[in-house]
Amino acid sequence: MIIETKKTILKEILGQFWPILITQIVSVSYGLIDTIMSGHSSKEDLAVVALSSSIYITVFVSLIGVINSLIPIIANNFGKKKYEAIGVYWCQGVWIAILLSFIGSIFLYFPNIWFRFFGNMDENVYSNISSYLNILILALPASLIFRTIYNLCASLSRFKKLMFISILSIILKIIFNCLFIFGSKHIPKMGATGAALSTVIVTWINLIVALYIIKTDNFFSKFKLTIYKPKLTEIKELLKIGLPMSGSYLVEVLTFTSMAILVAQEGLVAIGGHQIIANIAGVTYVFPIALGIATSSAVAQAIGAENYQLAKEIGNIGLKLTIFLSLIIAILVFSNKENIINIYTNDNLIKNTILNLVMIVLPLFHIFDSIQCFNSYLLRAYKISTIPFITQIISLGVIGLGGGWWFGFGKGINYFEYINKIIAPESYIAVSSLWLLSTIGMIASSFFLYIIYIRVTNNYANKEIDIFK
Repeated sequence: MIIETKKTILKEILGQFWPILITQIVSVSYGLIDTIMSGHSSKEDLAVVALSSSIYITVFVSLIGVINSLIPIIANNFGKKKYEAIGVYWCQGVWIAILLSFIGSIFLYFPNIWFRFFGNMDENVYSNISSYLNILILALPASLIFRTIYNLCASLSRFKKLMFISILSIILKIIFNCLFIFGSKHIPKMGATGAALSTVIVTWINLIVALYIIKTDNFFSKFKLTIYKPKLTEIKELLKIGLPMSGSYLVEVLTFTSMAILVAQEGLVAIGGHQIIANIAGVTYVFPIALGIATSSAVAQAIGAENYQLAKEIGNIGLKLTIFLSLIIAILVFSNKENIINIYTNDNLIKNTILNLVMIVLPLFHIFDSIQCFNSYLLRAYKISTIPFITQIISLGVIGLGGGWWFGFGKGINYFEYINKIIAPESYIAVSSLWLLSTIGMIASSFFLYIIYIRVTNNYANKEIDIFK
């Protein structure tokens, strides 16, 4: 009985995991493709993409946290079989997405507020960053509204059709990038700006196709997905869970944005090296995110059905799967480090600065980042989002960024020089210190959130007779 139930749970998680994973990979691949293509265009284009992407991701990710609160709420209502409530919450998510688009556009339209952090750089780089961000204003509303559909499908364990949209979009992204970044007979070479333009086109195509799917698929008809007027009660509930989630995402993305800003003081080679490491970390990060979404949706559905022991068992199986998968990925990164770096750049200076970091620090960072990420998703399934937010502030903001700055730029630099000679002798001090301290922060975060998760699940599971006895 126990073994068969666990097999069923594992099958369910994996069944939802792989289409979400493909969609997440595609989402990250936009930046990956832009980085690779711009890196083979010029160092200047790579720097523009690195800095512009850091700003855009800071804005976008800090906004989607509120929208991501749809996942536990919709999944919970699905478990309770309150189908019409799902349509109401989704609509309020759309209204929030529209409002957030206006807010986010302000930070993209006035990029000068970010430039003071970059130090002295060529005026042409600043000009291209401004063009890049201004163009992406057009992509922001489509991206945020698409995210409401993304969360709807994730909450309902109905993700495969969005996976096909993602596959189509990555093909279109590559085609448009080739046309706009490098130019053609009839289209001028646009460099990094062309990458932004291709993102706008692909993002709107994604939204149109996704809206068509949820309007024509009979499965979604019972939820009455239409545009209702704004409802304050539902919006407050979304904000109560979503604002701390946004805070967590903001802390995370601000940390890496700030890392890019600090590293920019050491020149284009350091920026390029940091961007490559960040991209590799971002690509590997999609695995715990996909597992977190798939598992937390199933957990929230079980909580909605008041089957707390089942919710605990689903979470435990998902966590074991996350740890196993993160170890496999870490080994793959370690054993293929040179081939991975060669994908990004053919510049030997950049390669030498990051080789040891990719070999030693990045695999450890990925393992513990995966565990803390997954535990955060599980806690949000129980509508606990403030604790992960506070933990992120301490682990990434204080330990990672603060500690990395102290050892890389502050008084601790003399101590860290000795450590850097052992770990990454060819790397810039700032890049090494920031990534090493961020890894230490992730280790602390993963252990703390796991302890909280165990306490929460035990409290819930004690309310119900153990169904596995």
